[in-house]
Amino acid sequence: MAETIAIEEIFNDENLNEMYTKVVAEPNHFKHKKGFIKCSECGEEILMIPTLRKMNEAIENHVKIHKESGGPNFFLKQNTAIHVRLDLVHQVLQEAADSFRLF
Repeated sequence: MAETIAIEEIFNDENLNEMYTKVVAEPNHFKHKKGFIKCSECGEEILMIPTLRKMNEAIENHVKIHKESGGPNFFLKQNTAIHVRLDLVHQVLQEAADSFRLF
């Protein structure tokens, strides 16, 4: 598992909780699994975090797992890491764009 911000950490920090509610929870209230992106390679769900720096950390932590577990082929590991990173970033941007369409 990637070292991402735990849900408890968001709800214990008043500012993060408020930001999470505005940016992730409210715009996605109609979705079954709101506020998560899913890795296309391994299926792990990653909590969306409403600050760009923290979201980038969560993505890079997950990409690191794929780099370390990709076997002995360096180029295959790099290709997988790039694919995972781009896919996760695309999902974050798509979620952000979808939330603005609601307003």
